Amino acid sequence: MKRTHLLLFCLIMFSCNYSEKKIEVDQSKHIGLTELRTDHPYNILFSNEQIEYAKKQAELIDKAYLFLSNIMGPKKDFYLLVISGKDWEKNAYSPMVGMPGYYKGNLIVGAGQNDMASGYEEMIRSLPESMTSELIKTYTNEIGEFDMRLFFDKLSIHELTHNFQDPKNQEGYSMSRWLEELHANMGLYAFYKSEHPRELKYINTLVDFSIDNPPPNIKYHSLSDFDTHYYEMDPGNYGFYQMKFTKAGQKVIDSLGSSILKPLNDFIIKYDESWKDKLNEEEFRKKLASEVDPYLVQLIDTW
Repeated sequence: MKRTHLLLFCLIMFSCNYSEKKIEVDQSKHIGLTELRTDHPYNILFSNEQIEYAKKQAELIDKAYLFLSNIMGPKKDFYLLVISGKDWEKNAYSPMVGMPGYYKGNLIVGAGQNDMASGYEEMIRSLPESMTSELIKTYTNEIGEFDMRLFFDKLSIHELTHNFQDPKNQEGYSMSRWLEELHANMGLYAFYKSEHPRELKYINTLVDFSIDNPPPNIKYHSLSDFDTHYYEMDPGNYGFYQMKFTKAGQKVIDSLGSSILKPLNDFIIKYDESWKDKLNEEEFRKKLASEVDPYLVQLIDTW
C-alpha cells in the first residue's frame, strides 16, 4: 500500500509541475487550418490550398528562427499560421489582411495578399514621379510588377522577434511598447543584414523615404507618447514611429552588432508588465544603460 501511495503521490506531483510549466497558446485561431508536418521546432498551420506558400514561409521563418535563437536562446512554444485572405477574419487578429502579426504564441503571416502593401502601392503611384522613381525601381519584382510586399512581407521577422520577447505567450508582456518595437526591428534588420544582405534595400529604401517625407499633422512624436497613446494614434502616426524604430534599430545593430539582441530581450522579459509605473524615467535609463548598453540611452536622448 505504501508503495502504491508513493507512486500516486509522484504522479500527482509530476502532473502539477507539468501544468505549471505548460505554456498556453491561443488556439482559437487554429480552427479550420491544416497542419504542415515538418521537423521544425514549432507547429505550422495553413489555410486550405496554401500548402506551397506555407512551405515557402516555413523555410524563411525557420532560417530566421535559427538565427535569432542562436543569439537569444530557444522559444519553441509557438505556432506559425499561414492565412489566406478568405480566412483572415476568422484566423488572424489584425484587420489589415495579409499583414504579419504576433499574439499569444501565434505568428501570423498572409498567404499572398497584403492590404498594407496594396495601400502603399496606391499612395506611391499618386505622388509625383520625381519623388517615387527610386521607390518604384527598388520594389519592382522579378516579373516587372511594382510590389510593396517586398517590404511588408519581411515584417514577419519583426513579428518573430516579438515572439522571443514573450516566453509565456502572455496577452501583454512588457512595460515599454517602444522598447519592444525597437527590439523587433533590430531583429528584422539583423537577420537580413546577416543572412540576406542583398535584400536590405527592400527595408532601407522605404524607411528612408518615409522618414524624409513624414505624413502631415503627426500628433505624437516622443517615445513616451508612443507608450501613452499606443491605442489611440492614427495609422499614419503609428507607421511613422515604426519607420523611425527601424532606422534606430539599424543604427543599434550597425554600432553594437547582432549580439545586443540578447541582453535587450532579457531586459524586456525581466521588466515585464508588472513593472509599469514602478520605475521613473531616470531609473529606467540607468537600468537600460547598465543592463543592456549606454548606447540605447543615447538613442533616447537623440530621438
